[in-house]
Amino acid sequence: MEEKTLLKIALVASLAGLMFLYLISSNIEIKEKNIEKITLENKDEFIKLRGIVSNLVNSEKVAILEITQPQEITVVLFKNKNSSININKGNEVEIFGKVDEYNGKMEIIADRVRVVS
Repeated sequence: MEEKTLLKIALVASLAGLMFLYLISSNIEIKEKNIEKITLENKDEFIKLRGIVSNLVNSEKVAILEITQPQEITVVLFKNKNSSININKGNEVEIFGKVDEYNGKMEIIADRVRVVS
């Protein structure tokens, strides 16, 4: 086989693969969960959570939020050097993160926190 033919086949296959990944990624969505439904079975699962910040402890490297729906859960957010957190008590936030257990209680290790209102 000639080099030009192999190059064309490789180009078409890579473009088809990229198109396939794009179509799949648009259909992937993290389901929103209620705090009451988070159990040990959800450990290491990525979830989306919405609630009100009832308490906030802000330090240099980490922010610890207490999120209330009617129930309450702790959310741990590790800060990067360049990130600033503009979250206040009473804000409604949307959290994307991984469920974990600490001292027998469920908590969320946040990847991303967004203030909704």
